[in-house]
Order: sequence, then C-alpha cells, then structure tokens
Amino acid sequence: MKNNGFKLFVTVFFLALTGYYLFPSVQYYLLSQKLDGMTEEERTTYEAEHIQEIRQKKENALNLGLDLLGGMHVTLEIRVESLIDELAQDKDDTFREVLAQARQEARENDVSVIDAFIDAFEERDASARLSRYYRNNDAGIDRRSSNEEVAQYLRDEADAAVTRAIEIIRDRVDRYGVTEPSIQRQGSRRVVVELPGVDDAERVRGLLKGTARLQFHLMAEPSELVRSLQQVIAYYEADVVADTAAVDSVDLAIEDDSTFDVNSLLDEEEAGPTNPFLAIFNPVGQGTTFGTVTERDTAAVNRMLADPAVREMLPRGVVLMYDSNPMGTTPDGLEVYELLGVVEEPEMTGEVITDARVDFDQFTNAPEVTMVMNAEGAQTWARITGANIEKQVAIVLDGVVYSDPVVQQQILGGRSSISGLASREEAQDIVTVLKSGALPAPVEIEAERTVGPSLGAASIRDGFRSLIFGLLLVALFMIFYYRLGGVVADLALLINIIFILGILAGFNATLTLPGIAGIVLTIGMAVDANVLIFERIREEQSTGKTLRAAIDGGYAKALSAIFDANITTFFVAAILFSFGVGPIQGFAVTLMAGILASMFSAIVFTRIIFDYLVVDRRMQVNYG
Repeated sequence: MKNNGFKLFVTVFFLALTGYYLFPSVQYYLLSQKLDGMTEEERTTYEAEHIQEIRQKKENALNLGLDLLGGMHVTLEIRVESLIDELAQDKDDTFREVLAQARQEARENDVSVIDAFIDAFEERDASARLSRYYRNNDAGIDRRSSNEEVAQYLRDEADAAVTRAIEIIRDRVDRYGVTEPSIQRQGSRRVVVELPGVDDAERVRGLLKGTARLQFHLMAEPSELVRSLQQVIAYYEADVVADTAAVDSVDLAIEDDSTFDVNSLLDEEEAGPTNPFLAIFNPVGQGTTFGTVTERDTAAVNRMLADPAVREMLPRGVVLMYDSNPMGTTPDGLEVYELLGVVEEPEMTGEVITDARVDFDQFTNAPEVTMVMNAEGAQTWARITGANIEKQVAIVLDGVVYSDPVVQQQILGGRSSISGLASREEAQDIVTVLKSGALPAPVEIEAERTVGPSLGAASIRDGFRSLIFGLLLVALFMIFYYRLGGVVADLALLINIIFILGILAGFNATLTLPGIAGIVLTIGMAVDANVLIFERIREEQSTGKTLRAAIDGGYAKALSAIFDANITTFFVAAILFSFGVGPIQGFAVTLMAGILASMFSAIVFTRIIFDYLVVDRRMQVNYG
C-alpha cells in the first residue's frame, strides 16, 4: 500500500467530502420519517417549535425535482395584445376594433398578435400609418415612421416585456422560497415555470399572475352611486322595457346619509316578476358600497354590469371593483364580497413605492403592509390625503381594492399601509409583488399541471426500485462471471453511486426521475470499465505473466479505451445539458456526475483494493 498512499488519501478525502454533503440529506430523511410517524396535532406543534431547524435541513438536503417531490408545472403566456394597447396613444374606435380582430386571429390560428394587428390595420386602409397611435422619441418612432418601423418597435417591446417578465417571475419565486425552481422561456411569448415542493397552488397562481399594478384612487360619491344602483335595478325589471319611466317605477328613498331601504323593493319582487339582477346581487347602497355578491355569482354579475346600457348608468368616471377579502359567508358557506364604487382615474401609482414590508397592527395584531414612498410620492400623497379628510381612499392592487380607509388627517412623510388582509401569507405575497416590480404586461396561465406529494413519493419508490434491481442484477452477474474480481467491482459500484449523490448534493443540483435513469445507465458504464480491465488482466495472465504484472498491464492497456468511451459520452451529456430543458437536463447532470465518479472508482478505487489483496495480503484473485 506504500505506493498507493496518495491514491488512498484522495479516495478517503472524496469519501469524507461526499459524506459531508450527503449528511444533511440523511438528517432530513430521518426527520421526515419522524414527522410521518406523528399525529397531525403533534406534527403541527413540532413544526411550529422547530421551524428554523426543519427549514435549514431541507435547504441543505439533496434537491429533488418536480417529478419526485411533487409541485406545480405552469405555462404562462404574456398578453402581448395588452402591451400593444398600453403603448398606444390617442386610441379610437378603429384601433380598438383592429386590436380585437387581431386578438381573435392570433388565438384561432396561433400566429403573432403583432403581425395579425399590422395585417388587420393595413387591410382597412393600406395608406394609413400606425404612427398616428405610436410615438416614442427614444426608439425613434414619430409621426413619419413607417408601419414596418412601428411593427419592429412593437416586436422589440414585446421581446423586452417577456425578458422582463421572466426576471420578475424569478424574483417572486425566489422570495416565495421555492428550492431549485425552473423558469425558462418557451417560444416568443410563453414562460414555463416548475416549482418543486409547492403545495399551495392557489397562492402560487396569484403570485405568478399578479401584475403588481398598485394604484391609489378616490372613492365614488355615495349619493351618485345610490342613484346609479336605482337605475340598474330598474333596468333589469322583468316586466319593463328599457325606458326612462322604469326608473321612476322603483320606490327607493335616498336619505341624507346616502343609504336606502331595499325591503319594499324586495317585497314587490316576491309578489311580481323576478328581477334577474336581484336574484344574484344584494344591493346595499350605503356609503361607497354598491352591493354584495357571492363568489359563485361574481361572473354572472360582471356580465350584467358589462352591458353598455348599464355602464352608462354608472357615475361618469366611476368603475366598480371588488374588495380583496370576503365580508362574510352565507348560511350555505359561500363567501360574500363587496362591490365598491371607485373613481376610475388613479390619483397616484405604485411607481413611487421604494420599500414595502409586513407589519402588524399594534392594537389588533392583524397583518398589514407598510409602504414607503419617494419624495415625489410623499408630496402627492400629502396633497391627496389633505384634500380628502373624512373621505375614503382606495388602495388598489391589480384591479382589486385591498384597503379603503377613511382619511382622518393629512399624511406626511410618504408612509402608508394596506390593512384588512386575511393572513400574514397574503401580506407577504403583496410585499413580494411590490418589491419585485410590476409585470410589463398581464400574464395568463395557459396550462397547469400539479404533481401531488403522493405521486412524487410513488415516483421515488419506483425509481429507486429500478435502481436497486439494476444494481443487484449487475452485481450478481459480476460475481458469477468474475468471482473475487467481480466482488471488488461491485464494491466500486456502490462507492460510485455514493459519489454521484455526493456530487449532486455538493453542486446543489436537482435529482429528477430522468436523473435516476442516468444513474442506472451509469451503473452499466461503470461495470463496462471494470470489464475492460478484467479482460485485459486475463489476456496478460494467458501470456504467463505473474498476477501482479498482469494487473499492471491490464490497467495500463485498458486505460485508453476507458478514457475514449467516457470522455465522448461526457461531451454528449454536456451538449444535452447546454441545449436541453427540464428532464433532459436532469438526465445529463447525473450522467456527467456518473461518468466522473465511475472513472475514479474503476481506475483508482479498484486498483487500491487489488494492490492490497495481491501485494500486501498475497492473495490469488480470481478474474473468472
């Protein structure tokens, strides 16, 4: 063993290093087994008391992919048509009709929205210029720009929007705390997101789709809102044709405090024809609350309120928005949401927010989001609050009212907060989207696949069964064919698998189901190297050489063939990793790690064992 001192040192060093990186995985596995053996109450208590310890062990353990750990696979599509609309100026009916036509064409034929928009516009008037809607001095777009120049400008903006969206989504996912997420671009407008270990699908959907468009609005005048409610109810009277006399037929008494009593109206509805609007909508008409709707009926109410005639009945410049959290539940357990009247034009937008954090109300301990504004925002916020004392101001995020506090006094210093949140998780999600920034365009979930933890556990079980079965089959064959030499090769095979897992853990790589397939393939390749060595040793023995000389000659002559086979395979795996995505990359990572580990175990580790047996112990090793 004297001549193998360095080899032995290197082997022991790598084994110790591998053990160091795999130890947290063993700890987390034992902890998981312990948690699985607890009752639900015991587990909840233990997790609350040891949350930091559990999180640390999980972060340091070997990462498992979506197919093994469970989680979400989501395909997002950037709504380029919304970006086209936002970039435009001086929009008219022609623009809106052309954009609607382009949107329809793109969805039906899966073509570029921008190309469809340009084609639809030029079909209407070949001589018309898109520059009437688009101007950007920085991009060189002005009144004289051609349609092709505008089209290229829109393509560049759309490409930049997708790139920016990927950065923002990655930032949000990182803040959410997902281990080893995969976020990749697919085509010109899609982003594929894989989130291993995620179990709150609804929360993740909101996190990925939220555009983070924070706005501060004034609220509608209560008296105007009540008159509009009166008109909308009358409009949907079953026995009334749309005429102005229908409004006078509804007996609604508007009080000084801008409330009205709908009991008499509801009594009339019970006696007469059913009002389809009141069947799914509960009118309130108090303050800035238009009415309440159960979650189940929000889509139907939205369709009825989207009627052009109904929109004309609302106060000029006012839109209706839902409160973010339910105000209560019905006896049937359905959540009920308030519909609020909000001035459409925002007084201030979220670009002025420089920082946001989760705080807790000092009296109720309820979670809230505290926001800090820049100098310009602080000045504007002071002006808004100073001019609207004793009035409500709506804080709106992505078209939903998160808070509508009554201004008690002018707010100086640029600080504000969003209260009335359901949980700390909701507050943290709002902070996440505010800090990561607004998406340049809305996104929609095109496809979603959720892999449950039980399915992931089944994949792990089946994958490791195949691994163990393949290992045993190869091990038995090697012992049967190569006798004691086969036993040494099997020991090297076991060390090889430990090295592979240690390399994955050390480089913080992710083990996936295709990765397990890569390990199984590596088992065969590792044995192949030993087979080459053993056959060369047998050839050397057939010429009459001593066992020690045969071993020296066998390793020397097999080395070139082993290097050629493994290096070429390593290059192929590197190419797969560079150009592949998802499962292909998982396979390539374990294949590269397996090649390095198998070469070391076959060339170095087995040689140390054979030298010890033959030179130190003077044993006769049988190679079959």
